[in-house]
Amino acid sequence: MPGTGAPAEPQREGTARRPALPAVLEKIETVPRWALFGGLAVLLIACLGTAALQVTGGGSESPLGAFATVTPSAPARPQKPKASPVPVRASDDLGRVCEGWYYPDSPRYDGRGPHRIAIGVAGTDRLYRVKAALDVPHTLKRSVREAWMPSDPAQSELVACVTLARTGSRLTTCEKVALKRGVHVLALYEVATGRKLLQREVNGDVTRCPNVIPLGTGDTIATTVSDGYLYSVLDRYVTGRR
Repeated sequence: MPGTGAPAEPQREGTARRPALPAVLEKIETVPRWALFGGLAVLLIACLGTAALQVTGGGSESPLGAFATVTPSAPARPQKPKASPVPVRASDDLGRVCEGWYYPDSPRYDGRGPHRIAIGVAGTDRLYRVKAALDVPHTLKRSVREAWMPSDPAQSELVACVTLARTGSRLTTCEKVALKRGVHVLALYEVATGRKLLQREVNGDVTRCPNVIPLGTGDTIATTVSDGYLYSVLDRYVTGRR
């Protein structure tokens, strides 16, 4: 092709030239309409499927997302905890304490309280998510209240882990989904050493139907452990009162 007098734009290494727009449109026109619209429909369903929610009853008092699937939500924790080569950098790192890791650079759990604590709850993906906040009595002193919601995860001394172990009796039905009593394992660990301070089975006491149930949950959900119950069990470890 004869030159135009302008230098050709260099092609970036590892990339292919894009076809001209008219050529692309010409190819699209040759595709049968049924195939084109069928492909768009499949793409739309795939995008909406993961975000679709099934709205259930329960009134304004029903906690949002207060349910757990019936599948045991986390693997067994190794008997001997492992030291993390890096310090705590974010709240998600504290969830790894529930999975058998500890952080030697974290502050030790000793001396007078209050002691900062994080709460990790096992999800359906077998990972522990740390709760952003816990509903504690508003009458607590500021220092104690802040210990339940530490702003700096690296300063946490304790991690409590809540894991669904199994389900018990059926309590009610939430929009064709059976709500059963969830039996959870509550364990408490020192972040700096992985030392276990507490382990017990607790029944999920949030027995109301949740406001929403994601599609694909299955035909059974389990009750969860309320913030009030977690506070009643763990308070003495936070405040240092034995």
